[in-house]
Amino acid sequence: MASGKTVLATGAFDLLHPGHIRFLEESKKTGGPRARLIVVVARDSTVKRRKGRKPIMPEEQRREIVAALKPVNRAILGHQEVDFLGILQQFKPDIVCIGHDQNDIKKAVEKIIKHEQLPIRVVQIPRFGPAGLNSSTSLKTRVLRSRSRTLPSWSRTARKHA
Repeated sequence: MASGKTVLATGAFDLLHPGHIRFLEESKKTGGPRARLIVVVARDSTVKRRKGRKPIMPEEQRREIVAALKPVNRAILGHQEVDFLGILQQFKPDIVCIGHDQNDIKKAVEKIIKHEQLPIRVVQIPRFGPAGLNSSTSLKTRVLRSRSRTLPSWSRTARKHA
């Protein structure tokens, strides 16, 4: 039996939601039958540098949850310092899948692939469904709003002045 293509996907995967699941399912599909999906989960330090805040869940827990998902064959933590070339050389993917909101990563990976003349295709996976609870930021915002509505009024006032 011939082995399938290796697909590489990356992300923070903080507060997992249906958009993450669909992204990983679609990523694996790009490799065709018998594809193998390797997911690089961003380190806490990388998330902080890119987004200006630490993720809610620690990196090893995010990696463990991603590894347990059906489409994922292997989930690893990224390098401490962002190293796209190192990851590409280590896993030799046929395809790299990028999220709909990762244009800067797409450009960086395409530049490396072109410079190194690597036989890798880059695929940007589109957003799924209407904007809503298909982003970790949306989930965090909704939780905060919901939480602030359930706090006693004296608590909300105290928090504003803290």
